[in-house]
Amino acid sequence: MKFKVEKLPQAEAEIKDLEKSQQNLLSEEYTKIETQGIEYVRVKPIQKDIFEIKSNELRSLFKYKAGKIIVVGVVFVKKTQKTPKEKIKLVKQRLKEV
Repeated sequence: MKFKVEKLPQAEAEIKDLEKSQQNLLSEEYTKIETQGIEYVRVKPIQKDIFEIKSNELRSLFKYKAGKIIVVGVVFVKKTQKTPKEKIKLVKQRLKEV
């Protein structure tokens, strides 16, 4: 299923802080979601209403929104096996009003 990908301003800033190759990888993943469908990227549920797009070492935490839209709230480079609790807490805060 295809979804429109929206990014919160904070997530956009996090993407800009990444290396160019990492930015390109995320751009490809988001384009794939919009043109081919979310089933063509690796997505994992994290908690109720919070999901993770896995792109090599990069992670995008998002939630689904009505109208076939996903809203990316946090982008980071994952350095451990588990998603850090502070990132989950941060994405919940950011996506609360969405």
